[in-house]
Amino acid sequence: MRSPWAMRTKREPSATYVFCLVQSARPPSLRGVPGSVPGAGAPRVLSVDRGLWAAVADAPLDRFSSERLQEDLQDLETVSRHALAHASVVEFFFRKAPVIPLQLFTLFSEDERARQQLASRGPALRKLFARLRGLEEWGVRIIADPSAVAPAASGRKTPDDSSPPSGRDYLRTKKRLLDQAAEPPKAAMKDVNAALKSLGRVAASVRRQPFPPPGRNRPLVAGASFLVKTRKRAQWKKHVASLTAVLATRGHRLEMSGPWPPYHFASPGK
Repeated sequence: MRSPWAMRTKREPSATYVFCLVQSARPPSLRGVPGSVPGAGAPRVLSVDRGLWAAVADAPLDRFSSERLQEDLQDLETVSRHALAHASVVEFFFRKAPVIPLQLFTLFSEDERARQQLASRGPALRKLFARLRGLEEWGVRIIADPSAVAPAASGRKTPDDSSPPSGRDYLRTKKRLLDQAAEPPKAAMKDVNAALKSLGRVAASVRRQPFPPPGRNRPLVAGASFLVKTRKRAQWKKHVASLTAVLATRGHRLEMSGPWPPYHFASPGK
């Protein structure tokens, strides 16, 4: 019987789908591993280098061809199903050992090609694993009080303004209203930035996340991903709870998620 981490001889044309890299002295256990991404084979483990493993799956080419993937990428529901399954597998291994998540739809032509390409990056990967050891990612999003958004001017004429508005006046008024609606209040910006800065002092690293700018009927939303030492998890959660309470008194809402694998920090140079 072949070991579950050996390279497979495929019976049908198939690529190798890679979920993540795992650092472990022994082959990571597959007991309880969740289902694969739609259309792919069951997750398995591929030996990459000494102490380095890849969580992979067979990806039939009729389902994972470039043409089919381009179609899938246009369908939000299909992408979401793949992303959830991909994340479930990554997080399964993260609970057992340090991992480096790979992007959705990371494919190699075969196991040997995947092994060679990943092994060639061995020194950089080992440095990255060393940098991420003992760390976990947390996500924070802060929604500012919608009522704190600066009110826009009504644009109506004053009683003593009897002159008919021109087309240019109309466009100027419309632009002013849009500018005012999109401008977040300084007090809210100060609260949000102070909270994120405070959380950053507890974290080992921070990456601000982009959100749509505030506007009419759209509140100010800001957030970041934080890389936190696992041994500081209790301190982190206590600090988040304290900030959440303070922000709530000002009408703002803080939402936290995690712990996660280091999705936003797991590439060389970051």
